[in-house]
Amino acid sequence: MTGKRARFIVVLLCFALAAACVPQHAKRQPRKKCLECHEELREKFLSGIVHSPVKEENCWACHLPHGLIGGTYLRKNQPDLCFPCHKELAADMEKTSVHKPVGDGRCDKCHEVHNGPFPGLLKAERQDSCFACHDRKTIMKANVHSPVETGCETCHDNHASGNPALLLKGKDETCFTCHETGTEVFIAAHRGYPVKTGCVLCHSPHSSDGSAFLKNVLHKPMSDGQCESCHEVDSAAKIVLKDTPDDLCVSCHKEDGKAGESIHEPYAQKECVECHAVHASEYQDMLATSPETVCLKCHEQGQDKKEKSVHAPAEKGGCLSCHYGHQSQVKSLLKANPKTLCFQCHQRADFATGPVVHDPAAKGECLDCHKPHESKQRVLLVCKEGDLCLSCHEKTRDEMGLYSLHRPFASGECSRCHQPHQSKHRILLKKKTAKGELCFNCHQGLIKADPDISFHQPFAKGYCMKCHSHHSSNFAYIMKKKSGDICLECHSQIKAELKKLPVKHEPVDRLNCGACHLAHGSVHKELLLKGQPDLCLMCHSEKAEYWKSGVAHDPAKKDCSLCHNSHASDYPAILKTRADAVCAGCHKGDTAFLNAHRGIKPGPGSCLGCHDPHGGPDSSLLYPVSHAPFEQGNCRPCHPGRAK
Repeated sequence: MTGKRARFIVVLLCFALAAACVPQHAKRQPRKKCLECHEELREKFLSGIVHSPVKEENCWACHLPHGLIGGTYLRKNQPDLCFPCHKELAADMEKTSVHKPVGDGRCDKCHEVHNGPFPGLLKAERQDSCFACHDRKTIMKANVHSPVETGCETCHDNHASGNPALLLKGKDETCFTCHETGTEVFIAAHRGYPVKTGCVLCHSPHSSDGSAFLKNVLHKPMSDGQCESCHEVDSAAKIVLKDTPDDLCVSCHKEDGKAGESIHEPYAQKECVECHAVHASEYQDMLATSPETVCLKCHEQGQDKKEKSVHAPAEKGGCLSCHYGHQSQVKSLLKANPKTLCFQCHQRADFATGPVVHDPAAKGECLDCHKPHESKQRVLLVCKEGDLCLSCHEKTRDEMGLYSLHRPFASGECSRCHQPHQSKHRILLKKKTAKGELCFNCHQGLIKADPDISFHQPFAKGYCMKCHSHHSSNFAYIMKKKSGDICLECHSQIKAELKKLPVKHEPVDRLNCGACHLAHGSVHKELLLKGQPDLCLMCHSEKAEYWKSGVAHDPAKKDCSLCHNSHASDYPAILKTRADAVCAGCHKGDTAFLNAHRGIKPGPGSCLGCHDPHGGPDSSLLYPVSHAPFEQGNCRPCHPGRAK
């Protein structure tokens, strides 16, 4: 393969060099166009408003052609794919304000790539395209500003701008494009004050539920027309403040005199405008920006994209659901003690009043287990679930060092079996262990639908804990003891046999019942792994040596237990009785028997001296290697009293 690859590369380089020597005009010879073969795409892509390269049937402008590379892959990812033609947009990326889809390089968020029914290849018509992301309800209230009805592009650039909020001009300049400040109507509307700037401090630029497009929440002096409470007009006919903004606020909004345990730093420093607007606001409590952004200006949160769970109020910017804005008698500006605060939203009945309650939940110590804002773990856990539980349950933590671990326990998924807050069942279990309800929740595969299967009685009754530990064990399959010890607790008759009889089956002697039996159920009698003789041949495969190329002893091939006990015996090879007696059970000393032995009656216990009890090369079942006189039927060399 190495030589073939090398030759391929050499040939490829030769083609490349030859191509480099081809005159430029030859290179530009037209290739067969994609739509000549893909005729079905012509109607699909060449209708409506068509992207220029598509109209020219120049698929290669964006796609790599078929061939060595293969496939119709794009030449580059967005937005670099678009910039070679739309060069002006590449420079926009450096501007002050960039539309988020543009900044993310997602041109196809707003535009179709081949063709579409709307100008500019937009995916929806004009404002509908904007409202795919921007909430229509917040922008189109009862009274709509006429530029909004005309179209967002009246004031905003679609891609990027040097002005805030993608504005085509500065904030005030945008307003003064239509509204003249020197008219009598304008001056009267502003109570004779020479207003020249700061339009959006009082007015919503898009729409309003009230008159004059004023914002929803108004500062009382402003709504009452008492601008002189804070402002005055100087000798240059400019509106100026009577004092610093923060001192002006404090002059009206007196402190209540109660020293809180926790005080918000801006409030303590009387920096009111850090959080609040001064004239009007769209948000409660005259917040300067939306609740989800005003706090995050100082309190970083949600910056790490790896956060797995976020508390709903924090995600929605509802900081004031839990915190006061200025001061509190509780730490962290909380509205109530943490032990009761959580239960204002999370009903105590659902978390801390069940028959069995987790101690931290009962005490309202939610923050022992959960973070208040966001977490890299699910359900706001302070750390991985298993580590969290074991930090308190020290005895259980020691079980981690045992040989066999229950899979949920090993992976730290305690909630697979336990409820974290409250439960109807002991030790906060999700279901009862009786009748196997809890275990069968995961181990459904053990309950097979085979109608011929016979179940082990403890398993059939769901007594899983009779044999298994909950978390871990020093024995396989989280058994409480060695499997044999557990089995013999119920099977006392077998236990008595093993104590009494000297010859034991090796797996039984090692108390390894699972070598032959299935613990839960089987289609074979006595819960055996396999039927006879396949079960025994799993270990004693040599006994079937002559079953294919010779002759099998019929009882051996039928059922090993015809001659052998399963567990223990008084006789070698765990035979049911003496070897000669076992043989004599089938082979009577009749005429046929004597003729087969040349008229000689074999002595007691001599059968296995000549015959293999499991099988042999021929029907005599004699061992394959025989003493020469015996093989010739001459007994006298060794037994003088015997006839030949």
